[in-house]
Amino acid sequence: MKPTCGNRREKGHAMIELALCAGVMLACLSGTFQFGYTFYVYDQLVSAVGNGARYAASRTYRAAQESDIEKGNAAIQNLVVYGNERPAQAAAPVAPNLKPENVLVNWVKDSSGAPSAVDVTIVNYSLGAVFGSFTFNRRPFAEFPYIGHYAPSEPEP
Repeated sequence: MKPTCGNRREKGHAMIELALCAGVMLACLSGTFQFGYTFYVYDQLVSAVGNGARYAASRTYRAAQESDIEKGNAAIQNLVVYGNERPAQAAAPVAPNLKPENVLVNWVKDSSGAPSAVDVTIVNYSLGAVFGSFTFNRRPFAEFPYIGHYAPSEPEP
């Protein structure tokens, strides 16, 4: 007896089902990849911002001139972006296309002008993922109480 494959009208349905299922499966896999990559980069940013805020909270706050505060903030921004306050010329950022301009350092001061806390956050950072881009603005964010030495008349080295 000869085996039958069902009705002649049902032949070729397996190829159509495979094409439809492959499209759905590819969409699910690419969405999972994009979410995972974005989450990975965001986690890198969370670690970098936390490390930068922790560093800022314990460093000496020098404020002899406005340029001293800017130099201190630049060191904090470099630590967040490159993992080092004085990075090498060819240092790679912790996240793709992250620049020191994307790091905002805000000093919370008490009534006498001494810092009481420091806020570090990422602003206007756009992460180009495979199928779109995500912009991180004011996220991630870290605030630590200031425990460093306050030296209002000391210049930044």
